[in-house]
Amino acid sequence: MKILGKNNVALVTWHESHFHHLYPIANNPNIAKNLRDAFPKPYTIHDARFWIEYNVKFNPPQNFAIEYNDTLVGSIGGEICKDELRTNMEIGFWIAESHWGKGIASEALVLYTEYLLDKFPNIKRIYSQVFDYNIASMKVFEKAGFEPEAILKDAYIKDDKVGDIFQYVIIRAEVDKATRAED
Repeated sequence: MKILGKNNVALVTWHESHFHHLYPIANNPNIAKNLRDAFPKPYTIHDARFWIEYNVKFNPPQNFAIEYNDTLVGSIGGEICKDELRTNMEIGFWIAESHWGKGIASEALVLYTEYLLDKFPNIKRIYSQVFDYNIASMKVFEKAGFEPEAILKDAYIKDDKVGDIFQYVIIRAEVDKATRAED
């Protein structure tokens, strides 16, 4: 599956040809510092193999490679929450450092959000949590139409630093209401 955007950005289902391109760009401490500790650090060839094989099972896909000019430059995806939170999906993304500041993340996030709203009708809320020092990602979420929802005080510890988490959200009912108003 390939979801084409403007400006040569595309979301592509993970496949074998991404394998040798993934681990060199993902193995970057500047990427890992902005993601949860579950993101491998260092990111090895084995981590790349696992990630690509893991994503084959999803139908419809939940995680995509981000390509720019037909080259792998990052990842975007989400996980449906469980139990009483099953109408929520938590999402995240990362972009190779060599492609930061080009608008790729904002465009990918818009494409991905539209895809989720279309393919996952039971999802009512799409949200993401951003560490307080990651101002660039906060701007990406705001540019893509997400609204700041909460600040979770002293909610994380990373590299021995305690900090706040900023939570961003899109609510399906609000998107549907805005769409009806445009029609």
